[in-house]
Amino acid sequence: MSVATRLVRGGMTALGTVVPPAAAEIGWRMWRSLGKPASVHPRDAEVHARAVRDELAAAGQRITTYTWGDGPEVVLLVHGWQDRASRFSEVVKALESPDRTIVAFDAPANGDSTGEFTTILDYVEIIRLLAARHGGFAAIVAHSFGVLSTFVAVREGARADRIVGISGMHAATQLVDEFQRLSGLATRAMPAFRSRIERRTFPGVPDIWRRFVAELDPADVITPVLLVHDRQDTRVDVGQAELIAEAHTGPVRVVLTDGLGHTRILRDETVLGEIRQFVDAPLGATIDAVGPARAG
Repeated sequence: MSVATRLVRGGMTALGTVVPPAAAEIGWRMWRSLGKPASVHPRDAEVHARAVRDELAAAGQRITTYTWGDGPEVVLLVHGWQDRASRFSEVVKALESPDRTIVAFDAPANGDSTGEFTTILDYVEIIRLLAARHGGFAAIVAHSFGVLSTFVAVREGARADRIVGISGMHAATQLVDEFQRLSGLATRAMPAFRSRIERRTFPGVPDIWRRFVAELDPADVITPVLLVHDRQDTRVDVGQAELIAEAHTGPVRVVLTDGLGHTRILRDETVLGEIRQFVDAPLGATIDAVGPARAG
């Protein structure tokens, strides 16, 4: 941790202890600031460049979409917080097939889409619009914050035959906990911080902490789910995968890796093989409750 980061965290902790409302206000403004959108990494440039680009009007913004292939089976890729679709370059290569169309998007304020901020409801709207455009998905492959968004979108009407969740969180409360850890926002300031999220980010939206969970309808005992998570993930604790698995009433397979962290997991050959095998399998095929595969 840099000296500057330690000073900011220390200042937020001190201010939150003495003047919780002021710290909560600063914290909320920090929360809303996504910073400069991530650029395309050189290792992802070739796959990114050969995608067919289009735009979708959603969440009050111009959303950049990407398509690889033109087969009848459609797979959607959903990136995480402060990220972009190009992060999935190795996943695209692993899943490409003459029978498949792969679709991805940059969320508002991410990648090449417009906007200054994004929320889970923006992701949900985009996923549902793309599902309507393509008649649903054979699979959705999501990473990090995209996993949470995907579960909410599918529970609320976007059709997906199966879901792959990589490095995902079970609930929006985990985002808040992670922000507190990184920012140093004092515990005394957290109620006011959460209140600002409820009143300003989601005005008029009831029960956001109950609604924003990575769970499907409890009556859904059909949709297969593959969860992949690294035991050393420092961004999203591996316990979040266990919570998602425990809440899912349908078939679920959990694959745990070692040493791949939060993002390198998207490029690991063993992980890519697991994803490809899961997406390629016929619907109704048996999947193990706990995957024996080890990667990393």
